[in-house]
Amino acid sequence: MSGFSSLTVASRALAAQQRAIDVTGQNVANANTVGYTRQRVEMQSLASVSAYGLQSREDSPGNGVSADKVIRVRDAFLERRAQQQAGLTSQAAATAATYDQLETSFGEPGDTGIQSLLTKTSAAWSQLSTRPTDTSSRIAVLASADALAKGLRTASAAIDAQWTNTRLETVDVVDEANATLAQIAQLNRTIQESQGNGNPANELQDQRDGLVALLSKTLGATGVEGENGMVDVVVDGNVLVSAGNASKLALAGGIDPLTMGTSPVRLAVAPGGSVLQPGGSVGGQLDALNTILPSYQGKLDVVASKLSAVNGVLATGYDQTGAPGTALYSGSTARTIAVVLTDPAKLAAAANGPLGTDASADGQVADAIADLGKQAGGPDATYRDMITALGIASRSATGAAATASTVLGQVDQARLSVSGVSLDEEMTNLLVFKQSYAAAARVVTALDEMLDVLINKTGLVGR
Repeated sequence: MSGFSSLTVASRALAAQQRAIDVTGQNVANANTVGYTRQRVEMQSLASVSAYGLQSREDSPGNGVSADKVIRVRDAFLERRAQQQAGLTSQAAATAATYDQLETSFGEPGDTGIQSLLTKTSAAWSQLSTRPTDTSSRIAVLASADALAKGLRTASAAIDAQWTNTRLETVDVVDEANATLAQIAQLNRTIQESQGNGNPANELQDQRDGLVALLSKTLGATGVEGENGMVDVVVDGNVLVSAGNASKLALAGGIDPLTMGTSPVRLAVAPGGSVLQPGGSVGGQLDALNTILPSYQGKLDVVASKLSAVNGVLATGYDQTGAPGTALYSGSTARTIAVVLTDPAKLAAAANGPLGTDASADGQVADAIADLGKQAGGPDATYRDMITALGIASRSATGAAATASTVLGQVDQARLSVSGVSLDEEMTNLLVFKQSYAAAARVVTALDEMLDVLINKTGLVGR
């Protein structure tokens, strides 16, 4: 190798180490940047172009080093695992939030909860059974029954409001997801163009990975590496972003709480209408809309239905005027139940017909209604079982969300151990590259001195 060739090798070494130092500086600068992936210079030895013939050959040790390629340091398996776990965690968190809001709506245990109102209503009927001719006791029954009916309607309205708000929130999330899908498709096109022109696109890829991670949380999406640096986005086996093209999503199904349980809300691809089963927060919200909230609305309706069974017992008795009993409640669902009896004297507390001057002196019907609260299948027991089941489900959902969050933290830690920036490691690399640069500079100095001697101090004759 000639001296001038050696200078070329040394200059390439200087350029390569300088590039490595620049990349190290970029890593250090973005050590705290969310979504940044650590970069590394791929150094490659340049082989010599040797020519062999009958009379000549070249045995060069090489042509130095190339540092043209800067890669992102990442583990595809851990990236995919993090995306999947992010979707599971968000779905579990959405479910836990649904149960937490339900518990808040029912307000149990508490003095104003339905359980307390049921107890007060049973106590009022019990008092009326011992004092059937007491007007104040009759007024207390009507007041407690009205408060109970209002409590059921309030709880039902709270479930309806939660359903409506959840659907509106889901619509917003889907709209944001559509915008994100379009951004990913655009970035795919930009990255392909950039790499096709020989320009790096690491920062653009980081930006795209961040968008895919966002869709993992909202839809349970995963990114699949494609050709030319592109990424396909997949949800429930359906490709929503392919190369530079993106599909759109829309909610279908029920739009009103009255359709709850009869017209499921669905996430569909538009156009085409293919129904998806997403994960992430949208998956948890769809489960709330189609399963959890309709279930508890139905259970509350069962309580209202059992409460309206009081009308049947009253129909067997007689009021203070001796007339047959009339209905206390109208409606048989939690949305519609209401007290329609306003005259205390019309409460049929007696089981027998007119007895002298007071047709309600025996109080047997009032006693039978009071006993409804003690029966295994009565409204009190039904509501109590519902609240107990809600508490168990809520604790289970909260525990599942906490577990999923812990697992996600572990997966993220493993992922960041590969793709995250370690300042200690970068400082070590910086020292290595600095010394390598200094060594390459010494090679240049040595070659300069050698050439100086060769050119200026040799070949002198006649002296």
